[in-house]
Amino acid sequence: MKKFALALSLLILPLLTVPALTSCNTEPDYIKQVRQQEEDQKKADDATIQAYLTRHSITNYTRLPSGIYLVPLVDGPISTSNPLIKAGNKVTTKYTGKFIGADNDGQVFDASSNNRTACGCFGFVNGQAGGVITGWNTATLQMRKGDRKLLLIPSYLAYGVNGSGAIFPNTPLLFDMEILDVQ
Repeated sequence: MKKFALALSLLILPLLTVPALTSCNTEPDYIKQVRQQEEDQKKADDATIQAYLTRHSITNYTRLPSGIYLVPLVDGPISTSNPLIKAGNKVTTKYTGKFIGADNDGQVFDASSNNRTACGCFGFVNGQAGGVITGWNTATLQMRKGDRKLLLIPSYLAYGVNGSGAIFPNTPLLFDMEILDVQ
């Protein structure tokens, strides 16, 4: 009897595990399509940013693993008393946001000088949910007080597939950003 039960379990076990193993590697076609669209958009954003850099003969840039490009304009003092920005720091900036597409290159869509503050600046807490676009939180981690850089941000780290106001969906953006203060 024990031999029969053992033989029966050896026959049934593969039948139970095969569907479980094969179902792990299947995903609906619409998920595959969305993933492919995201990858295609990342490539298109990178091509747009590279074209901007080429049009403006910019070669002194750093590309972060996230896909953000940083172009240094002014370096703040490097010292232990002026460290890189960290998540949780309150950051005060002056910035100008511009489009970088071939048809709207340099067109300003936003600037801190238009926000009606005495300093013409804008403050945010780095990493705070809902504070600023992901690209700002990521890029400013590579900056310190006194830095001024061009931040070329792919659309998926900016306003993504939804866009915002004058910013169309899937639009990579440029921010000329100066870090005024870090607390």
